[in-house]
Amino acid sequence: GRGFFMLIKLSLWREIRFPKGGAPDVRICRREIDLGTLPGKRIGRTYYVDIDKEKQATGDPMLDDLMQH
Repeated sequence: GRGFFMLIKLSLWREIRFPKGGAPDVRICRREIDLGTLPGKRIGRTYYVDIDKEKQATGDPMLDDLMQH
């Protein structure tokens, strides 16, 4: 809870998180951000992932399940 967010663009996060490919579909990622399953934020029409929170979320069954696909 440092009160600052490490937001990176969804497209960039997908490249970093899944360097070999196999990232969940962009539409799925956007939906998960909207639902709050994937830590992040929508600013205007652009989606961002909160990489700080996302890294800590491993062990979250929903997120782990999403990442397996």
